[in-house]
Amino acid sequence: MTAITDINNKYNSSIALIVLCCRIYFKSSKLDDLKGFISVNNIDWPEFYTNCRKQKVRPIVYRILLKIELPEAIKKSLSNELNRLTLQSFEQAKETERIIFLCKENGINLIPYKGTAFSKQFFGNIGMRESSDIDLIITPDDLPKAIETLEKDGYSPYQKEYYQWVGHQNFIQFHKDFSFDKHEDFTRIHHVELHFNIIGKTTYLPDHQNTFQTKQTTSYQLFQKEVDCLVPVEHFRAVALHHMLMDSMGYLKTVVDFSQMWIQIEDLQNKNELNVDEIQILKAMAGQYNLPLIHNTIDDLLGIKAANQTTIKTKNKLINRLLNSDYRKVRKNDSPLFDTISFSYNHLKYSSYFYARTPDKLKYLLKSILSFMHPQPEDCLAINLPKNLYFLYYFIRPFRLLFFQGDPTKK
Repeated sequence: MTAITDINNKYNSSIALIVLCCRIYFKSSKLDDLKGFISVNNIDWPEFYTNCRKQKVRPIVYRILLKIELPEAIKKSLSNELNRLTLQSFEQAKETERIIFLCKENGINLIPYKGTAFSKQFFGNIGMRESSDIDLIITPDDLPKAIETLEKDGYSPYQKEYYQWVGHQNFIQFHKDFSFDKHEDFTRIHHVELHFNIIGKTTYLPDHQNTFQTKQTTSYQLFQKEVDCLVPVEHFRAVALHHMLMDSMGYLKTVVDFSQMWIQIEDLQNKNELNVDEIQILKAMAGQYNLPLIHNTIDDLLGIKAANQTTIKTKNKLINRLLNSDYRKVRKNDSPLFDTISFSYNHLKYSSYFYARTPDKLKYLLKSILSFMHPQPEDCLAINLPKNLYFLYYFIRPFRLLFFQGDPTKK
């Protein structure tokens, strides 16, 4: 485990403080370490709040800090923000549950994914994990009926015009989810994503691995009622793929998620509570993806060791990216084309680290490069063409990124 003084010297005291709080949560450091660190370091609290928000670990970090003596103004600020985040989590859980049963009444089966369901399943508390969206798994054939149901309920379908224009089958083929927003007095209060794939089809992942396995489920009381949820190993598989290949482990929250998932799954293994299929899923993940890289990163940052751990050189690059908050760091949309290229390059670079086998890395890079020019909803909505001229969007896309600022669907 890297010394917290080394993290402080290389980055800054606010980043070191965040990491130290996470270590205390996982019991690899003690509260006395935190008291000592704060006593000898001048914490830039505004910078700390900003970095905590970027790293998406506020619920855990704030809970730890509130266990020690701090200036009253700091303690009040932490407490107020933690209360707000906790209330937000309860509202999300309540709305998640309501949507599930609303759709069930209309013959649509939805299963919660990530978000408060993940927090309840792996942390035992819906308020321990920061999330802003309501993520639900849906069977593709149920999507049209779900759109109708949620529209009647006051949700605005995001890019519905594009969905209707491109057609259901084409939409399912190239995308992973369909999104909705609900507003109250012009303020967005909920964002819902209905997932039919784990990651976008532009990223290399065989179709049979990109599909949620929902034949076997478990149940948890999310808010007031029991809801069907993914079994822990399948939830781990889906979130692990998302964090590695979609988020490329870009912020500390993904490291904390992995740590908590492994702790829970190891506990199930030790109790012999995993079936043959679940054990096979874990073996397949270990064979196909560079999990040792994540194990080493977790060990260096949080002090949680894994069995049969080996040294991985690229962990230092990943840790540096994490603690520098480099994820999606672009030039504030000054040049959409070059910003997209910059972000895509870094995303490709880091995501490729997580494929264990060279052929898979090459397939990933090739498919991602080819998919870069694949038309997106923003292209089709920015410039309207007849469907028989769809092929022209492949040529239009770079010019759209260069001359059309931002996402026209959000204006």
